[in-house]
Amino acid sequence: MTPRFNIFILVVLLLVGLPVYWFQFDASARDAQPKRLDIAALREMANAIPGAHPVQIRHEIIGSRISLYNQLAAGAGLRPIHTGVRAYELRVPGQRPILIDAGTSAALAEENNVTDFDAAAQQRVDHVARDAGLRLQLLDRPVHRGNPAVSSPHAARLPDLGDGRPRAVAPGVVVIPQDNLPNHPRMVFVQLANGAEFLFTGDVAQVPLSWEALRPPARTFADLGHPALRTEIVSWLMTINALKRAAPKMVVVAGHDPAAPRIIPWGFVRS
Repeated sequence: MTPRFNIFILVVLLLVGLPVYWFQFDASARDAQPKRLDIAALREMANAIPGAHPVQIRHEIIGSRISLYNQLAAGAGLRPIHTGVRAYELRVPGQRPILIDAGTSAALAEENNVTDFDAAAQQRVDHVARDAGLRLQLLDRPVHRGNPAVSSPHAARLPDLGDGRPRAVAPGVVVIPQDNLPNHPRMVFVQLANGAEFLFTGDVAQVPLSWEALRPPARTFADLGHPALRTEIVSWLMTINALKRAAPKMVVVAGHDPAAPRIIPWGFVRS
């Protein structure tokens, strides 16, 4: 090959390779900093409301969605990944359960590309949603809100978190708003009666790789033209990572992990 041809190939690789790397694989966010939120503060808030803490967390799998891995974590590749749509039940002795997310309806599942929709599982979630003592929502989107056809006027309303600050909403349960991100996302910290701790990340970290390796969605799929959004996402990923390092035994539950943590049993229990 002639030197001129070699230079031509190098220029082509740079012109193609650099944009591909920047938009698909780069996970950087130069100005990102972890939030001022530490595990001691979360534990203090979890014990601020007197009463019995939840004793168990259970989950239902409503369906799944297919995404490209890079849509969830930059640099993870363009291979498809099945992500889970779940609801979680916190069981408190002698009290109505606490619900984290509430699934969706069959029609909304189809509209939002949820495959393998499990109507029986959704019915079990609906039963708990009608009777829940407290309902929490990780994201204001259709696959989190529940089935509007079975909404009960007797079910507890979503707590008001208008001030944007983390706060306890029940004994052992702390909600962490993320008001600088779209669709009112939230994280939930749970401390069980036996001291076990869980952090539900919501959609800011849909898969474990997001918070473990500080990988936001690839620019092509998420923050194209909105660098401030990327900075905010990575700041929250850094916060989750720091909380986990400070509390190694805490279980971090990613928003749409293909597999639920083994420590969280499957199946809501009818009271």
